[in-house]
Amino acid sequence: MQLRFHSVMAVRPLPLLAILLLCAVAAPDASGSEAEIGPRAPIAEQESIEEVPGEAEEELSRQFRLQEPGISGVLIDRTITMTGKTFFRQFSQLSLERPVIGDVNLTIHERPSARWGSQIWITQGNRVVFEATMPPRLSDIDAYVDVAIEQVEELIIRQTILQALDNDPDLADEEI
Repeated sequence: MQLRFHSVMAVRPLPLLAILLLCAVAAPDASGSEAEIGPRAPIAEQESIEEVPGEAEEELSRQFRLQEPGISGVLIDRTITMTGKTFFRQFSQLSLERPVIGDVNLTIHERPSARWGSQIWITQGNRVVFEATMPPRLSDIDAYVDVAIEQVEELIIRQTILQALDNDPDLADEEI
């Protein structure tokens, strides 16, 4: 048996400042040739720009959002059967009521088996946070969803506390 894990990589768009710089450098003039880089008006006629201390840093941090990931709160459905789809639907409905689960990216995977039912596991990145083998009866899914919500929420809270207490500037964040 081979486990297949899928991860979603967040792609950051170019910040507005970088796009404007690229447009200014590569913008052709009216004749179709590359424009000269330089001031277009005499320096005396240009408006003076007053810079407030700290404002530029605040604007850059707002544009780049270095502390925040690109997208959060995404649930990805990698289920196959009706049992898995029902589990995903109920889990996603209950996770809307929980703010802790609503801020993380989770993927729900399923491996169906005619003999044993469906094996369902929930991952956050490359880490499995919940795993269960579910019977094929749809009536038993509610209990599994309740347990999954509780366990995933507890593990996310525990991980957040550990990251806050173990913040070492010499270590990099977890990678692939």
